[in-house]
Amino acid sequence: MALVPVTRDRASAAFFDGTRRGELLLPRRRDTGEHLSPHTPISPDDDVEQVPAAGTGRVVSWTVVHHKLPDGGAFRLVVGIVELDEGPWWWTRLAEVDPDSDLTGLRVRVAFEPSGPDPDHEVVPYFVPEE
Repeated sequence: MALVPVTRDRASAAFFDGTRRGELLLPRRRDTGEHLSPHTPISPDDDVEQVPAAGTGRVVSWTVVHHKLPDGGAFRLVVGIVELDEGPWWWTRLAEVDPDSDLTGLRVRVAFEPSGPDPDHEVVPYFVPEE
């Protein structure tokens, strides 16, 4: 499960509708076909459509974040930047990877998980190694 529950706002509604269907949606310019990051501000005058991404890419950069738990335990969280096959870069959690390995260039695919236990907590993407 994600570290914190996520809820939608008006700007993120279409994106989270997609994640609930198991789709990673990217804005794409109709005139050029360029895929944009979902974080790109879109004005009402922009001719942009939301399209499903392939959901695959490669790790560009990564790091391991060390967390201390209240009971004195600890865990390591691997986070990184994935260059999607469509071009945009995505900051994400990397799961099912060895935090002691060099992950640079690793081919990955998107997976989805609920960000919290409540029905209004959104489904969020993360990445795992391609099989």
